[in-house]
Order: sequence, then structure tokens, then C-alpha cells
Amino acid sequence: MHARFTAVVSLTLAALVAPTALDAQDTTATRDSLARRVQQLERTVDSLRATAERQDERLMELDERSAAQQGVPAQPQLPGDTTRRTIPSARGIYGKPFVKRFGGGTAIGGYVDFEYTNDLDGHASSFDQHRLIPFLFAEITDRLHFGTEIEFEHGGNVEVEDGKAGGGGEINVEFATLDYRISEAFNVRGGIVLSPLGRFNLVHDSPVNELTDRPLLSTYVEPTTLSESGFGFFGTTYPSERTLLSYELYVVNGFTPGIFEVEDDGTALLRVREGRGLRGEDDNFAKSVVGRVAFSPFLGLELGASAHTGKFAARDGTFSGDERLTIWGVDATWQRGPVELLGEYGQLHTDVPATLAAAGAAGRQNGYYVQGSYHFGHGVIPPRATSVFTGTARWDHVDLDRDASGDALDRLTVGVNWRPVPDAVLKTDFQWNWNTPPGSTDRGDVQRRLLLSMAAYF
Repeated sequence: MHARFTAVVSLTLAALVAPTALDAQDTTATRDSLARRVQQLERTVDSLRATAERQDERLMELDERSAAQQGVPAQPQLPGDTTRRTIPSARGIYGKPFVKRFGGGTAIGGYVDFEYTNDLDGHASSFDQHRLIPFLFAEITDRLHFGTEIEFEHGGNVEVEDGKAGGGGEINVEFATLDYRISEAFNVRGGIVLSPLGRFNLVHDSPVNELTDRPLLSTYVEPTTLSESGFGFFGTTYPSERTLLSYELYVVNGFTPGIFEVEDDGTALLRVREGRGLRGEDDNFAKSVVGRVAFSPFLGLELGASAHTGKFAARDGTFSGDERLTIWGVDATWQRGPVELLGEYGQLHTDVPATLAAAGAAGRQNGYYVQGSYHFGHGVIPPRATSVFTGTARWDHVDLDRDASGDALDRLTVGVNWRPVPDAVLKTDFQWNWNTPPGSTDRGDVQRRLLLSMAAYF
């Protein structure tokens, strides 16, 4: 009996132990499989986390790059605030601040500046409401966008009496474009374009710039503001994770014979600013080409090159119709911490008819400026979260006739400004100006000017 019981217990235990061993083997295999799967998932999560961190870092860098190009900090977006707060970039209306956004993708904004100028050696001073620039942006569809700026200078054309305009002002469409967005790398643009001749022409808004007056280069050789009717393409690419390459290329009407001025004494001068392009129709069959390429190898540095070339006159008693005007330039911007350095060089060459050459008209001009800025005193004056001071110095030079002595302008400007917020600025500038007359090597007496100004986006 005992032996039989022992046998039964042994068989029972064997039956119980056998499945348990099999289950243990299955459990171990399952546990190993799950462990391997968990490890695979952990590696996948780590990879996705690293990718997301790189993407976040890239987006932050691009935001910082946009702000660094302007030398002022980007503004934070407040919760529930739908106002666009990006810093103006070298892409026309994209990135400008808008204070009001309506339904249907339409937004309005603008900027204004006001100046006081004191010619210390000429004993003259004046107040000038220099610019009032409303702008409008509309997303007609997700891909089709419209943007424009309307410029009122010196109070506009105000009629004072007998139908005459007072104040020497003007009303002008600075640009008006339709953009069709195909991809970040390739987009189509048509209308009155802001010509990409030099970087300053693209970022000339008064609230962005640290000094009141624009550079001499941007007044005489690469005339700002240069807007022309035309059609072309623009885009941005990323050759590597840290580099950025942008471009703009347009076919436009081009300049006019107004680039030459004939004085009362018969002297002819090359003053390209007076021959800025026609908006409605061209005065010759040929078209001009203008474009700019900008490369940023790393955050804080941008290098640019631009050119504008084309025939500018129709055949008449003075011009053959084959005369060509070419302007090219290079620019650079570098910022690290509170220090910003920027500069541009431009050169102009034009064919000169024999009659105008005999009257002294130049065929070649060039110029440059270099500027340094230092941002300091953050939060010293309320609002403490956003206010900052900036000290700036700039040297300007233009040679209005490279083939003859003289006919040159030089300027040294130093200034200090205060920004309560990035979109508004109060400026104090002091200038020393020298004028070298044609045919002379003497710069002449210095002319000193004091400028006070304020500017703000709205």
C-alpha cells in the first residue's frame, strides 16, 4: 500500500513538475524576447528623441539667425497672442511685425519715423516727418500671397495754395508683389519688387537700423529704396545642417536715361538715383536683370553678393540704345553676443554717350561703408525685460567719378540709441561730413550735423 501510494505520488509529482518545467522554459524565452523588444524600442525612442532635439535646435537657430541678422533680440510670443512678432528679414514683407490680423489671412501694419536735423556749421535746423509707411499682407490661399508698402514721405503731397504741393513730399508704392509659394527652395514673384541690389535695400526700415541717415553707398551707388516692376524667383536652401543659402533673381524694366543730370552750366553728372526704374512701362525694349545670393556658413555670419545689369535708354539724339548700366556689390554681416559688424561695397559702370562724356559725365563710381555696433544696458530703463542701448559708429565713402580726381564724399557718424522694445527706437547721431569737389584732392572743410530721431513699427 505504501509502495503503491509512493508510486502514485511520484507519478503525480512527475506530471506536475513536467509542465512546470516546460512553462518555465516558455516563460524564459518569452522574457528574453520581450527584453530584446524593449531594448529595440528604447533604441528607437532614443533615436527619435535625438532627432527631435536636433530639429528643435535647428528651429531655434533659425529664429536666432533671423534676429541676429537685424542686431536686435526676437520678441517672445505671448499666450493667446496672434500678432506676428518675427524680426524683419531680407525677404520683403515676410517677417515684418503686424499689429492687427484679420480673418481670411489679411494683416496690416507699418512704420513711422520723425527726425530733427541741425546743420551746425550751416546754422540751419529743421523737423521732418520723414516717412509714414503702411503695409498690407494677405494670404489669398495657402500658396498665393500678396504684400505691399505705401510710402508717404515728408508729409506727402500736401496742397497749400494755388494747387501747389508743399513740403517736397511724395506718395509712392514702395513694392506690391504677388508670390506663389511652391517650396521653401523655389517660389515665384511678380509685381513691383524690392530689388535685391545690396542688403541694405532689403532691410532699410528705419526701426531696424541703428543710425538715422542711410549709408552714402545706398544713396548714390546702390540707390535705396530701389523698386522696379518685374518678375522672378526666390528661395532658401540648407546645404548642410548649419548652413543657409538664399537667393532672389528678377527680370525688371531697369534704369532710365535720368541717371545723367545736366546742370545749368552745361556740366553733366552721373547721378544714378535720379534714373531709378519705371513702374508702368519701359522706355526701351531691353530688360534688366537683378539678383542677390546670400550664404550663412554659421549662426551670426552672412555673406552676400548682388548685381543689376541692363540697357537703360532708347535710341534718340543722345543715346544709341545700346548703353548698358551695371552695378554690383558685396556685403557682410557678423554678430557675436552684443557686438555687430556689417559693411557693403558697391561698384557702378555705365556706357556714356560722347556728348555727355565731353560735358564731364562720369562712367564709373564706387563706394563702401563699415559699421560697428555694441548693445549694452539691458533693462537699465523700464521696460526692463526688453529695453537696450546701442552704441554705433559708421564710416562712409563714395567716389562719384573713379576716372578723375575729386568728386567724392566721406562721412563719419557716431550715435547712441535706446530701444524700449525691439520694434521702436530713439536715436542720437553726430556726423562729420567732407566733400571733395571735382578735380580737387582737398576734402574741404568738415560739415557737422546733429540728428535726433525716433522710429517705430505699428
